[in-house]
Amino acid sequence: MSIVERLKRVNERDAPEESVPFRVAVLVAVVAAASATLSQGVGGSLTRLAVLAGIPFAFWFSHWARYRSGLWLKAGLAFGVLVAFGSFLGSLGDAADGGLAAAQLPLAELFCWVQLLHAFDLPARRDLLFSLMSSMVLMAVAGALSISMELLAYLLVWGTAAATSLVLAYRSELAQVPVLGPAPNRPTSEPRAGLISAGLVRSVTTTVAAVVLLGTGLFSVLPPAGQSRAVTFPQRLSGSVPLPNGGGLSNPSLGGDDPGGGEQSTSGGRASFGYFGFTDNLDTGVRGRPDNTLVMRVRSSSPDFWRGQTFDAWDGRRWSISDSKPGSVSGDAPVDVPLAADEQGTSTGPELVQTFYLERPGPNLVFGARPISTLYFPDRRLFQLVDGTLRAGVSLEEDSVYTVISRRPVATEAILRDSDGSGAAVPDRILARYTGLPAVPQRVRDLAREVTASAPTTFDKVRALEAWLGANTRYTLDVPPLPDGADAVEQYLFEDRIGFCEQIASSLVVMLRSVGVPARLAVGYTPGERNPFTGLYEVRASDAHSWAEVWFPGVGWQPFDPTASVPLSGDGGLSRASSGLASYLTQRLPQLPAWLVSTGVAVGAVAVVVALVVGWLRARRRRLGAHRSWADTALARLEALGAARGRHRRSSETATEYAGALRRAGGDRRLDQVAAIVTRDAFSGAPATEAERQAVARILEEAEATR
Repeated sequence: MSIVERLKRVNERDAPEESVPFRVAVLVAVVAAASATLSQGVGGSLTRLAVLAGIPFAFWFSHWARYRSGLWLKAGLAFGVLVAFGSFLGSLGDAADGGLAAAQLPLAELFCWVQLLHAFDLPARRDLLFSLMSSMVLMAVAGALSISMELLAYLLVWGTAAATSLVLAYRSELAQVPVLGPAPNRPTSEPRAGLISAGLVRSVTTTVAAVVLLGTGLFSVLPPAGQSRAVTFPQRLSGSVPLPNGGGLSNPSLGGDDPGGGEQSTSGGRASFGYFGFTDNLDTGVRGRPDNTLVMRVRSSSPDFWRGQTFDAWDGRRWSISDSKPGSVSGDAPVDVPLAADEQGTSTGPELVQTFYLERPGPNLVFGARPISTLYFPDRRLFQLVDGTLRAGVSLEEDSVYTVISRRPVATEAILRDSDGSGAAVPDRILARYTGLPAVPQRVRDLAREVTASAPTTFDKVRALEAWLGANTRYTLDVPPLPDGADAVEQYLFEDRIGFCEQIASSLVVMLRSVGVPARLAVGYTPGERNPFTGLYEVRASDAHSWAEVWFPGVGWQPFDPTASVPLSGDGGLSRASSGLASYLTQRLPQLPAWLVSTGVAVGAVAVVVALVVGWLRARRRRLGAHRSWADTALARLEALGAARGRHRRSSETATEYAGALRRAGGDRRLDQVAAIVTRDAFSGAPATEAERQAVARILEEAEATR
């Protein structure tokens, strides 16, 4: 064969695909993937209309034009791809300042347009399968952009359609195998690749079940994604309303108590998700907590306190900020955030990337693990206080997004315990600002000295006080009112012995300062609940929290709180992608009666045992040769024929591949037809006709006679 003939054969157009059910299944998969991607805010109205309406039309057109050469169509599609790519480059130019983050949505939109254009030229099975694989890429793009469980519905539709497509593609391929001899027993209208049949349902169900089991197993053992530095850093503002008090604190969720005042405030009461700690003064006499409203989602490879601000001045009832004069931090994203005055001397560690997706309007505080080193924020109006608090100069509304990169000091118990002997001194500024106290009741000071008397290091003092609080006080939201003129810490430690985070953290800070340890009160959010399916932490208003931050020489500020379980930065992050799965499902599944759970477990155990026994018996009967099917018998004869010629079948070879190997070794060319019929009989759900079986027997007998 000449080179020209070989090139012609390589580039020969595949036979048109005739199976309409196969085309419909691929269409459903492609539309589901495109819909999933567009639902993540990709493209405008024109793109969504063109893609969702154009793809079904394009599939119809491809089926109608499957016998045409399509030369002009290919030229037109190539031009369309160039136009789409040019539009993509133009959108990058319009958002050049956004870096890689700006390319996410335009690139996803480009994928959607390419998927639409490709759908106009799907004459053969190979083209349809390529379109199916492209839909998988689109689903991956949608998954990368998604931050909620809304993607699950699209994924279920796409997965079922994809599995159906693969089964129908295989059946369509088998249906094109030529029939040997007359086939009077097979009607020409037999639905060998029908859309709905018992064999199809069984094959699709088996495929989906296998994928689900494999995926569940991998999900349980693989490490979570995002353990390393993120590739893109999203940033978006749903609105950009400048605040009247530049650098000041604003919190519209507090209604009339908004410290920023102005037009963004409302004259009404605090919103159900508003937290009274996000203000200029934290009053420990205030009672009531925010509800369970989802306020933000956080993408981070490790949990931490998402700190908003700190307080350093205590008057026995209220916390305030002694130095609230902000400095300006500006520049195009990414903004390099300098260490604030009170963070000087803080050690730095590996980068922790966190992206915050706001679900409710809140304070103009920039949350994140501390200290923040880099900020991807969509507005240049940023302000920093001496304690490292960052405030935006615009309101932060629902759907706002920003990314924070923190350089947390590496901290383990051993590092913190050894910090006192590291030789590093506590800066005078830290001692002056964070150890001062008003006239603290004497019995509070005495208690602090008594509890820490045998604690040799700063870390041991913190742990001793935490242990005493855990053993002698109780966390509850049902706290009695603070009497007029009473010292909040004394009331909590000696009278009430019950309180929530504000009372507990305040007591820890005051007692630490009583024994000379620099400490301050921080407010923000605990990590929230990790959604193992999205990998994001879901932070609710009820996660608003206050805790103590303690200064360690040579390390810097470290958070401590007896009421929240957040690991030290040096104790590692998540171990598996499924971390938190059990607790996440337990809180969302309906509570079933104990007797029903016990019965279900027992029945399930019995069913598993019965299935194992039945499977073992069936396997044993197959090994003994009992009830061997026609396909097994024919395949065994084919293997024996090859073995007699010195070519044994490999464990990884299909029957078709094995027959091809025998033919190339000089065997009967009709063995390919034998393998095709045997494979179709075994796997397609359409048994071979009597004429085909007789033809197979005749070919094998003639081949055996000549070996």
